[in-house]
Amino acid sequence: MKCAVLSDIHGNLRAFEAVLADAKASGADYVIFLGDLVFMGLDPQMCFDLLMEQKPIVAIKGNTDLNLEKISELNGKSPADEDMLKLVKYADIRMNTQAKKQLAAFPATKRMELEGLSFLCCHGTPYSMNEGLYQNIPFAPALEKQLSDEQVDIVLHAHTHIPADFKRNGIRFINPGAVGYSLDGDVRASYALLSLTEGVATCKICRVEYDIKRYQMEVEHAMEGFKLLHKLQYALTYGKPKG
Repeated sequence: MKCAVLSDIHGNLRAFEAVLADAKASGADYVIFLGDLVFMGLDPQMCFDLLMEQKPIVAIKGNTDLNLEKISELNGKSPADEDMLKLVKYADIRMNTQAKKQLAAFPATKRMELEGLSFLCCHGTPYSMNEGLYQNIPFAPALEKQLSDEQVDIVLHAHTHIPADFKRNGIRFINPGAVGYSLDGDVRASYALLSLTEGVATCKICRVEYDIKRYQMEVEHAMEGFKLLHKLQYALTYGKPKG
């Protein structure tokens, strides 16, 4: 079986459509989604609808998805807080009530068995949506022990917007990178194509071209009222976070 592992779509419908087309052409049977679907992009409802059309076998909640649930707790006490609140409201008013309820019901983690392999799916780590797992950074001792105790073959994780495929302490860690905007120096959309056969997993990190120039123009039109979109525009242009 083949699974397209996607994450960090961030409301970028153009990139999402291109990734799905590439995954279909590559023979993907199923979709696994690892969180951050709607926030920091222009088309939250359409991205939600398109994901639901795929009937994903896993759909995980990301840290920015959680923003919509906590909108009543956000305040505008500082300019940065105000910018965040405005962008959360942007996503909130563009999504219907049913979609927001469904998104809120996404789990934080998901365990599953596929083709004789055990998987643990999460957004950041299995214990935090806001922390990432990095190939070139050692795990903290406490985190390393927690992960070892999970006794799984593969951890599918995201959040960093940097694709990775590495092993540590007998566990394989696969990060598909980001569909919506990448932070590894490559502006193309990223996903992982996971092929599973009788206890053996092969993974290909796929980079996909899409009409990024047009999306940048659309973001440019929206930036006047939403300062945080400047960070998105920078990432779309350079493939790295704005310093």
